[in-house]
Parts: sequence; C-alpha cells; structure tokens
Amino acid sequence: MASVAHRIGVLIELFMGAVHADARCDRRESDYVRLLVEDLLCKSPLPPEVDALIERFDPERFDLKVAVSEFLREPPMNKRRLMELVAYCTLSDGTQSLEEDSYLHRLGQALDMPPEEFRHLTSDPDMAAMRESFTDLARIPLPL
Repeated sequence: MASVAHRIGVLIELFMGAVHADARCDRRESDYVRLLVEDLLCKSPLPPEVDALIERFDPERFDLKVAVSEFLREPPMNKRRLMELVAYCTLSDGTQSLEEDSYLHRLGQALDMPPEEFRHLTSDPDMAAMRESFTDLARIPLPL
C-alpha cells in the first residue's frame, strides 16, 4: 500500500465525502477528520496545506469513483481498513444517518467488496453488536 502521506489528499476526500453525505457537516465532524488525519500522519497540528484540504473540500465536486480508483488494487485487508476509517467519520457526530450509511454502501461497492465484509460498519440492525465492538476500537474516540 502506498504511504499514507502520499494518499492523504484522497483519504481526506473520502473522509469529508462521508461527513458531507447527509448534506451537513458540523464542527464535530470536521474536527474528527482533522484528528484522524493527525493520527495517520503522526503530525499535530496538521501542516497548513493539509488542513486547507479539509477546509476547502467541495462536496459538489467530489467524485467517489475517482477517489476510490487509488485503492482498487489494494488487498482486501487494506480496503477493509479504509472502510473502517470512513465509518468512524460517519459516526463522528454521534449518529450515522441513512445518507452516511448509503455512502458506506456505495464506497464498499466502488471498492469491489462483498457486502458481508462491511455490513458491520453500516446501520444493519443484525450487526449492532459487531458495530459496537468496532466503535470501541476507534483510535480517535467517538462521541457516542
């Protein structure tokens, strides 16, 4: 897998696409994306050029399929980790909206992942216990 620093712009697009999926992005969500990116880069505070990518994100210009193309050749484990990071972003305001759930499904499909590999990250009621375990493992605590 290419380095995180090399792909940080694409990762930010995917994270911000997730928090904008429900047509609203509050401060908790953008702050969570910042914390997640700081953790991935091991840099706090973020370099100004990286922070600017978060601030200038335009949901109208975001193309999920283009962003995902960077990850199509990755092994399943890397795709799953990407899905987990994006799912954390969808939960960063304390709840996962139907639109954010739909975003996760579209992301999984765009990554050519079988639905059963990411079902626990969505609002599927049959997966509530697994989702709870998943959220407990977040490196950046979620406000649940």
